[in-house]
Amino acid sequence: MPRPRPPYPSVKGLFGKPTVINNVETLANIPKIIVRGGAWFSSIGTPSSRGTKVFALTGKVNISGLIEVPMGTTIREIIYDIGGGISDGKKAKAVQTGGPSGGIIPEKYFDTPIDYESLTALGSMMGSGGMIVMDEDDSMIEIAKFYIQFSVDESCGKCAPCRIGNYQMLKILERLLRRRGRDNDITDLMDIAFAMRKGSLCGLGQTSPNPVISTLKYFEEEYRSNIRPSRV
Repeated sequence: MPRPRPPYPSVKGLFGKPTVINNVETLANIPKIIVRGGAWFSSIGTPSSRGTKVFALTGKVNISGLIEVPMGTTIREIIYDIGGGISDGKKAKAVQTGGPSGGIIPEKYFDTPIDYESLTALGSMMGSGGMIVMDEDDSMIEIAKFYIQFSVDESCGKCAPCRIGNYQMLKILERLLRRRGRDNDITDLMDIAFAMRKGSLCGLGQTSPNPVISTLKYFEEEYRSNIRPSRV
C-alpha cells in the first residue's frame, strides 16, 4: 500500500535504513564499472549526471527503438541524429519524457542537454526513460487526456487527491476536447494539479498532473481556444 513520501527509500527504506533500489538498468552498469573502473564511468555524461541513459524513442520519428546515449546529449541530437527526424516531413512540436507522469517539452527547448536537473527545470523528468516525439498535428489537450486517463486507471484509490483529482481533471479535459470548455477550467486544472502534488501519498498522485501542468505552461493557447465564451 502507498506510504507518504518523503522520506524516500534512499533516506529511509528497508528496516528504516537508507536503501538502494536497483532496477535492470542500474544492475547492467555494475559489470562495466567493475571491469573498467569508476573513473571511466564518471568520464561519461555531465558533472551532475554521470554515465549513460537508455530511452525508448518513439512517436513521430523516422527511426524508433531503444537507444543508449551519454548524459548531456541534447533532445535535438536524439530526435534528428539518432531518430532520423520527424516522420512525413512534419514539423516537431514537442517531446514527452519520463513515462506517463513526465512533462511535455516544446520544440524551442530541444537544445537542452538531457540530465536530471535540466529535465526537472523544464517541468519533466528522467523517469522510466520514455521519449515520445510529437509533431505539428498533435493536440496537447488530447495528449494530456491520454496520460491522465492512464493515471485514473492506475490509481489505487487509497488517497482522495489522486483518486478524485485525476478523475476531475479527466472530465475537464474531455469537456475541452468537445470545445465546451468553461471560463474557470484552466484555473480549476491548475488548482487540482497542485493540490494533488501536495496531498497525494505516493509518486503516482504527486507526479500524474505533470502532463497537464506542462502543456498548460507551454501551450495554454490551445486550451483557451477550446473554451466556449460565456453568454451574458
